Amino acid sequence: MISNMLRFPLSMFEDDFDRWFYPQQRAEAPAARGVFPAVNVGTADKNVDVYLFAPGVDANELDVVIEKNLLSVSGERKLPEREDSEASTRLERFDGKFKRVITLPEDVDADKAEAVYQDGVLHISIAKPVEVQPRQIQVSVH
Repeated sequence: MISNMLRFPLSMFEDDFDRWFYPQQRAEAPAARGVFPAVNVGTADKNVDVYLFAPGVDANELDVVIEKNLLSVSGERKLPEREDSEASTRLERFDGKFKRVITLPEDVDADKAEAVYQDGVLHISIAKPVEVQPRQIQVSVH
């Protein structure tokens, strides 16, 4: 009886415990916590691709900087002006300045970076230095 009483409260809070102490293991954790913009980072043989999902941001308001293996993206999202007579019962979008600093998974060549903003998505492609790219080695037969 007592063991059942002790087990129930722990299982009841298990999801909350994981969410608090292991947020990096949950794919939806950044969006759930309200981090803006959401980010996806992926690597390929020759480059690192970063996608920032920033709808409603003017491309002229974005500042992208790469220093060593840190990518910093800052900007400002401005919402349309509302008239004082408009009443809102719920507002989930915000306006204002933001900044995300992302540690890139590998060394990159900042001189060979490209950024394209389209349909609310900022795609940053950063080339890897030739020294760290995989090389195909020809095998000769004697």
